[in-house]
Amino acid sequence: MKRALLLAGASLLLTWNSFAQTAVGGGRKSDSEETRGEAKTFKMKLGGGKDKQVRIFMYNSHVQVLGHSGDDVIIEGRGTAAAGDAARAEGLKPLYNTLEDNTGMGLSAVKENNTLTITKASRAGGRYIIRVPKNASVQYKETNWTGGNLTMADLDGEIEVKLNNASATLNNVSGPVVANTTNGTLDVKFSSLDQSKPNAISTVNGKIDITLPANTKANFKLKSLMGEIYTDFDMNLKKEAKSDLPMIGGGNNIDGKTNGGGVEMSIQTINSDIFIRKKK
Repeated sequence: MKRALLLAGASLLLTWNSFAQTAVGGGRKSDSEETRGEAKTFKMKLGGGKDKQVRIFMYNSHVQVLGHSGDDVIIEGRGTAAAGDAARAEGLKPLYNTLEDNTGMGLSAVKENNTLTITKASRAGGRYIIRVPKNASVQYKETNWTGGNLTMADLDGEIEVKLNNASATLNNVSGPVVANTTNGTLDVKFSSLDQSKPNAISTVNGKIDITLPANTKANFKLKSLMGEIYTDFDMNLKKEAKSDLPMIGGGNNIDGKTNGGGVEMSIQTINSDIFIRKKK
């Protein structure tokens, strides 16, 4: 009996390890699973109000959110089931997802006033390109731990990103940016830095790489508990009262200013390095 229990425990452990190895790093499925189905496009007008917002709740998918000059939100992706499965399920409803897949590609898109909410409505993995008005606010949240990396580009509105087991790359954005991931890298390249609201970028286990124009005015609050902080900016760092040596890492809080100071920029990680560089 004891031997049987040990064997059962070992089997369970191996199964769990296999699951964990799949989950860490994005819970990736094969490309054939992610790209199956027919390519489709869904379009909805967002409106021209200053409060326009796109909220995206996603998992197990690679997503690109790209700004454009129009008022429409345009989603490009693929169906969620192989052709044979789609034919077999025709006329039936999935029970794990109660949201209506009104895009034909495993997503629910619902508009209320000037806010469009896009929510994953299929358990299958996917790849999506979501084009949004350039000046719209964008909120993106990973709703479980199955991962799927995120890319955003060419956005002038407010950005909020909350990831669990994924990385994000933001290019040509002006913010304000509030971004956090538990297990992944955050790479943010600012075209300029909006001065209206503070920015906050943080990870638990992943590098943070920030690029800013050389003339950026900001008040930095920096901390890496286990890593180092690197920069080519002159940050006019505060110095400890008992020493003339600047605090440059080692878990201390670092306060600094660039170009005389400006909007607050909080950057923190627990287990990795931080890079803050001038745009070349």
